[in-house]
This record gives sequence, C-alpha cells and structure tokens, in this order.
Amino acid sequence: MNRLKDYFGDSPVPDPTDDFYVIVIRYTHFCVSRETATVIELVLDQACPPRWVAFCDLSGSRHRVLTEQISRVSESTADQRAADRAFDRARRREEKQDRRPWEDDD
Repeated sequence: MNRLKDYFGDSPVPDPTDDFYVIVIRYTHFCVSRETATVIELVLDQACPPRWVAFCDLSGSRHRVLTEQISRVSESTADQRAADRAFDRARRREEKQDRRPWEDDD
C-alpha cells in the first residue's frame, strides 16, 4: 500500500476524456489546461519573453522550464484524439490490404 496516498489523499488525475493542451519541451511533454496553455502562449508571444516560465500540469505538478526549449503548444480534445485513432486504424487496414501474402507477418 502506498503510504503517500494516505498522507496526500486522492490524486487530482483528470478524466482521460477531458480536453487539454500539450506543451512539448525537448525530451518530454506536459498536459495542461486551456488556461495554462493560454498563459504560456502569451509569455512566448512577448517581444522579449522571460528566460523561464513556471506552470502546473493537469496532475498538479509544478514545472519551471526554459522558454526557449518549448517547441510546441497543441490542443488535444477528446474528439481530436478519437479522430486520430480512427485515422491510424484506417491506415493500418490500408497497409495490411496492400501487403502480398508472403509479406504478411501478423
């Protein structure tokens, strides 16, 4: 049993069907709310952005990152993710249909 869970209570983990934004930084990414993404975009749009930006992700973790390392801010809604999964499934079916019988490795 995790003693930290008893100490801190339930984690504020968001519902996986929620809409969120993704902040991509060099070797990782963070899922944040629309409000947080808007603030980060405003910081990045400044003529002279600050060297660092601090924010909290959806799980409540606080991050402080170099603004120059932020490479992307992307919206990720439940509908967009469902469309991406449907597109990926359709592409896999298409690729499977194009294979020759001797190429089938599934």
